[in-house]
Amino acid sequence: MIGIEYRLKTFISPKDGRCLLVDTSAGLSLGVLPGLENYPSAVRAILPQANGVVCSPGQIGRLGPLQKTDAALLVRMDWNNTLRKSDFVLPSAHPQRLPILTTQDALDLGAEAMISTFLLGFEEEVEAACLRSTVELALEGKRLGLPLVIEIQTTGSRVSLPGKAVELGASYALEGGADVIVVPYPGKSSLKTISQFVSVPWLLCPSSLQNARVELEEALGIGATGLWLGHAIFAEHNLPGLLDEFNRLLHPEIAAER
Repeated sequence: MIGIEYRLKTFISPKDGRCLLVDTSAGLSLGVLPGLENYPSAVRAILPQANGVVCSPGQIGRLGPLQKTDAALLVRMDWNNTLRKSDFVLPSAHPQRLPILTTQDALDLGAEAMISTFLLGFEEEVEAACLRSTVELALEGKRLGLPLVIEIQTTGSRVSLPGKAVELGASYALEGGADVIVVPYPGKSSLKTISQFVSVPWLLCPSSLQNARVELEEALGIGATGLWLGHAIFAEHNLPGLLDEFNRLLHPEIAAER
């Protein structure tokens, strides 16, 4: 647990207990992403502004060496095709999720934490595999001192009550041993419910960039640890300004010192 506590502080600021994570790993499933065509250049530009950056296994080695003030690097542990929508060049016929790294692999890559996806709304086999993977990664992570971050995704066609699905996913992640949980915005009622039972740091993934500020303020007001942003931010024209805005919300005292 000492290793886990130490590594959590590399991307959750010990000064205020808050964090901003940026996920750049969706290219695993979607290919080259807008704004990330030159991956090292695009991501290095935001390293001083983020607390952590989520990379694919192939991306993580392209960003070093890092400065002390740069974001920590976290690694994606699984591949899934559920990000591919009907307009994708190769749309997925069946949902699939596959592990691509072991915990030792993640350590060898220099990652400060593991990122794993928990899919909801799909066939029972998919959800069962996600729960099994969560438990296995959590146990191995505790043995090796590497934190596990579980990202809840409720995009399956079987989801009828999105807020309740997010609550269920957060419960599964917590019971499975996650050290940090990322929840998509589930609405005010479900967000409050999640804040009352999740006993580990939790981050909000906003419903959109346009709604991010309002939803983040709401989440921070009831105990959220921080914000999770996807690859879409790299298509924004004023990316540095956008990240500065979020940092002022997340780290007001630190921002005032600059």
